[in-house]
Amino acid sequence: MELTKEQIQKIDLFLEGIGIEYIDIRFEMVDHIATEIENNIEDTNAFFEGKGFQVPFIKYMLSRKKALKNRYKKQTKKLHWHYTKAILKDILKKAIHPKSLLVILFFSFICFFFGPKYVKETSVFIFSSLMLNLAYTSYVSYKFTKKHKLLKIVKTYSFVSSLFVITALNFPNFLDVFYNGNYQESAIYIHLLAFVFNYLLTQSFLEKRDFIEKKYQYLIQ
Repeated sequence: MELTKEQIQKIDLFLEGIGIEYIDIRFEMVDHIATEIENNIEDTNAFFEGKGFQVPFIKYMLSRKKALKNRYKKQTKKLHWHYTKAILKDILKKAIHPKSLLVILFFSFICFFFGPKYVKETSVFIFSSLMLNLAYTSYVSYKFTKKHKLLKIVKTYSFVSSLFVITALNFPNFLDVFYNGNYQESAIYIHLLAFVFNYLLTQSFLEKRDFIEKKYQYLIQ
């Protein structure tokens, strides 16, 4: 017997209650559990009826709690690396797009041509460009990221961006370079790499944003 919307919602609420946080993963688990119940339980109405912990459904779900949480952890880890690889591949594709290629060549020319002669000026230019790009990224993605923060793919975009930029700002430490005046030619190329990466990541995210919103709009309240 096919489950009702209310019964499916009970499955979803139970999974949320035991810590199944990401709603895209939870939706797949809800669908899987609902199919199992439909295939194995003859009287689904009786299965969901009762009070407190005497409900057959609650007993069934509690008996599988550990297995469900383990499955969630494995699925989260699997999707994390799946989305990370997909994002990095998309970044490589974006790098050879004519528009992106012009931006990369422009900033690379400035850094490699002027960098060795004008270390301070080039450092300030590329670092300012990086900061402006990060500010723009934050501005265009803040509301969307806040609304969709429980989608694993959105979380992975945030993770990839934060990891790479934080690394770039600390090797060498940007405070030592820009606040203490210890300008280094190597820092120019590190910040250039961070700028290019974040620029391409932003292009990838903006392209995927509408697709993500349409695909998961029924999951976001």
